Amino acid sequence: MRAVVYGSRSDGHARVVIELFASAELDLIGLIDDYPENAGRQIAGLVVLGTGRDVQRLADDGIEGAVLGFGAARGRIAAMAAIEQAGLALPILVHQTAQVAASAELAPGCQVLPGATVGPGARIGRGALVNTGAIVDHDVEIGDAAVIGPGVILTGRVTVGIEAEIGAGAVVLPDILLGAQTVVGAGAVVTRDVPAGITVAGVPARAREAANIATVSPPANDA
Repeated sequence: MRAVVYGSRSDGHARVVIELFASAELDLIGLIDDYPENAGRQIAGLVVLGTGRDVQRLADDGIEGAVLGFGAARGRIAAMAAIEQAGLALPILVHQTAQVAASAELAPGCQVLPGATVGPGARIGRGALVNTGAIVDHDVEIGDAAVIGPGVILTGRVTVGIEAEIGAGAVVLPDILLGAQTVVGAGAVVTRDVPAGITVAGVPARAREAANIATVSPPANDA
């Protein structure tokens, strides 16, 4: 499949995608990026070919698919909409060192990075990102565009809402519901449900007041 990477930060997720998933099955031929200052940027021999507005032109030129090349939840749904509106595929990317149970369900555009584990009955939503070494245990449901940080442990039957972000090394106990667009700080231990749009951190995880949110480090937007 001839594909482009949507996002072009040279020290961000775009490089991860290029280095881990370039293969005969996924022929990466360039980048697209919505930030004008990144025009002409080059990563591992791939050059920014345009912006999201150029997706249809690229499809008309023979591009068949696009993969998300940024590591934050924000913007993933809009990018996928542009990709699919142009008739391009959203390939599922699973690194060869990841372990995915036969009964797990992976939706278009999701990415499972090296050393990650996806257990039986788990469901990974459209465009969701399961980072390096994360454990998604049995019957976990991850919503569209959610980002699971490196080394995160989602124990059994956890539900992660759309566009939620879980920081590196966080642990979520069984049967917990994380609402849409929640943010869990790195290293937190979540012991109770978190409503939509709330940021939590600490052990056990608690909501942070607006004045303290800056002390939490959610994944950066590396579009």
